[in-house]
Amino acid sequence: MGEEKVIDACKRASLGARIIAGLHAGEFTVAFQPVVHVQTRALSGVECLLRWRHPQYGLLLPGAFESALHDPAVAHEATRFVLDVAFQRLRDRLRAGGAPPLVAIKVQPCQLLDDSLVRTIDELTRRDGVLASRTELELVENEETLAVVATREFTAPLRSLGVQLALDDFGTGYSSLATLAGARVDAVKLAREFFRLGPQHADSRAACVIRGVIDIVERLGMRAVVQGVENAAQMAWLATLPTVYAQGHYVGKAMYEYPATHEPR
Repeated sequence: MGEEKVIDACKRASLGARIIAGLHAGEFTVAFQPVVHVQTRALSGVECLLRWRHPQYGLLLPGAFESALHDPAVAHEATRFVLDVAFQRLRDRLRAGGAPPLVAIKVQPCQLLDDSLVRTIDELTRRDGVLASRTELELVENEETLAVVATREFTAPLRSLGVQLALDDFGTGYSSLATLAGARVDAVKLAREFFRLGPQHADSRAACVIRGVIDIVERLGMRAVVQGVENAAQMAWLATLPTVYAQGHYVGKAMYEYPATHEPR
């Protein structure tokens, strides 16, 4: 290992220890971004986003500290915190008579190989009286993720609880359409970069690609979620497709309370 790699590893270890301390000190919070069914605009789920209210640097988004989350110990603590907050909010939503949205949480691929994740979800859902089947674990698509989600024995314990799996940021990394055939996931989230320019015309090349990918995802029995929907024109075009879900600033920005309802635009 070169000198720079050693220094980077030390920095990550130090950051990881600080994150764990911050989690225990109450410096972290969770924001929720809505995901809607495009055709009806009904709220289908919320993505849970970790936020760090750092006493020195202010509000930090995951990009400032996500490198440390590759450490299994840090990932375990952070994931437990997010699940804890998310399930408590879901419990409160149910007690108020609201419909339970799907709760989506980003995890590292290595966590699917750790029995403690299954135990944590089982423990917290039982505590709060919510269904584990309303949990969706999002995995950023890379070589490690694709190997894990293609192997039944790695996902079986979570499946036994009813937990759903999603392939996040599809279309910009290691993935190819061929990998979808072996991916044992319930949803595929198209990367925001994939949709950034958006279809300018119904017959544009971009529109053909997006429509084709969504069609393949749906034929494989998975939900297609388009991230990065930023304007009315993009939403209107997506509404011409048979079934699709959307997430982005136009749909709704991240908030610190569950969205009670979602009003159509």
